[in-house]
Amino acid sequence: MINEGNMNPGGSMPGSPEASTQELVLVYAPKVPPQLEHWLRKRSMRLQLNESMAVDPAEIRASGARFLMVDVDALPPGRDTLDTIRQVRAMAPDVKITVITARDDDGTTRALTEAGAHGVVIKQPYVADLVFSLQALGEGRTYVSGVATERERAAVQITAREKEVLELMATGHSNQAIGGRLSISVKTVEAHPARL
Repeated sequence: MINEGNMNPGGSMPGSPEASTQELVLVYAPKVPPQLEHWLRKRSMRLQLNESMAVDPAEIRASGARFLMVDVDALPPGRDTLDTIRQVRAMAPDVKITVITARDDDGTTRALTEAGAHGVVIKQPYVADLVFSLQALGEGRTYVSGVATERERAAVQITAREKEVLELMATGHSNQAIGGRLSISVKTVEAHPARL
């Protein structure tokens, strides 16, 4: 059964002219986290949920979806995960695929990306990684949960003061104690980890 959520805050119905111009995220999963629905709604994106897990490459192609998320752990028994990804890639090459799985070993991740997955999200922490995956795919990047790209590693720069604050936080100091020790305000203490 396919449930289509209207992600347009203006209230247009699926199938209306406004809805047809929105990007569609097609999800094959038993459920969708409310946080992901909220994130999509804020970006005026549509969500279509297929709870039956009958991943059909022809249906995906016909849907016009830009993004596809598949919880491969919920696929019916006997369904080959890698073959399913390859079939979708062959029939709908423009669709960006994010695979959701509880398996976090390097071999699984490598096999999934080699089969054609653009993103791999390990189920914990689940929702944030789904959002990061969509952002990365939208920018034309590959995303693997918990693995920073070279560009992201280079972009993370930490000041000496931020390092001091984080080290004191890690050792259990309160924001007030850190502020007193470093002669800075509590608001400044709170701003350092928030910026990171």
